[in-house]
Amino acid sequence: MKRGLVVITLGIAFLILMTWIGTLLDSIVPHRVTAQVQTAQAGLYHLNFQVNPNPPATSHPATLSIQVVLSASQQPITNAHVTLMSNMETMDMELDQIDAQSQGNGIYLASVQFSMSGAWQVQVVISLPGAKQSVSATFEVAVQ
Repeated sequence: MKRGLVVITLGIAFLILMTWIGTLLDSIVPHRVTAQVQTAQAGLYHLNFQVNPNPPATSHPATLSIQVVLSASQQPITNAHVTLMSNMETMDMELDQIDAQSQGNGIYLASVQFSMSGAWQVQVVISLPGAKQSVSATFEVAVQ
């Protein structure tokens, strides 16, 4: 009976110690930060990508903002269909496809709930009515 109680007490103490060490390491180890604004070229289009809040947390959805402009003239593209696909870099943690909603002036917004902290890749796929092919660009998001 005493031996079982000692084993349980040591097990609980070990779990508390491991939790404390994990919390300590999390505060010491520097986190990778998502760039405030990321840019990319996708075919004829220039994309500006932002995450809010930055860095996003797993506890709340993040708003992803994509601005699509024609590279040659910097004219905003307002009639695009913008789809986001996310994938965690170190694990196969895919999110469903999410369609971004047009806000006018070439800006598209999507709300994304990242399920796990770490490095994610967000692929932005742009397709326009009448276009034969879609174009895409990939952006990095560090989730905490």
